[in-house]
Amino acid sequence: MIVSLIAALASDRVIGSASGKIPWDHPRDRVHFRTRTAGNWLLVGRRTYDEMEGWFGKRIPIVLTRDPDFRPFSPAHRVARDPAAALALARGNGAKELIVCGGAEIFASLLPFSDRLLLTRLDLVAQVPDPVRFPDFSKSGDWKLAYLEQWSGDAENIAARYEVHERV
Repeated sequence: MIVSLIAALASDRVIGSASGKIPWDHPRDRVHFRTRTAGNWLLVGRRTYDEMEGWFGKRIPIVLTRDPDFRPFSPAHRVARDPAAALALARGNGAKELIVCGGAEIFASLLPFSDRLLLTRLDLVAQVPDPVRFPDFSKSGDWKLAYLEQWSGDAENIAARYEVHERV
């Protein structure tokens, strides 16, 4: 099973604020996210899960939470208490890929297990109180840039580049 992390991040690796807000709206990346994750198993933290209510559709989320009383929105959604249990759950159910969608703690805890990074790098420095950052993956082993696509900016979208990094 391939483990991929998917995120949109500012040039300073900011992915949001501690309050859970994403400081931008990027329609092209939103379409990309929905297309890339459709039909896949997703791993999300509890706060990200709450913020994504209604987004799951044809996706199978596993919520990573330490709260023993947590109940997901749907009985089809799964719960795991630690990264190893989440990986075993997806693998045991035949997932070909598990896509990790955040938040920051979840990204950091799954980075050592990841094979691929699917990153939208926005051409901006985020100005948010209490910024939350994507982990510095250059410190977690060797990676190669396997794919790069430039996205020009327009009236609705910040200029960005889409990068796929693969663990060497």
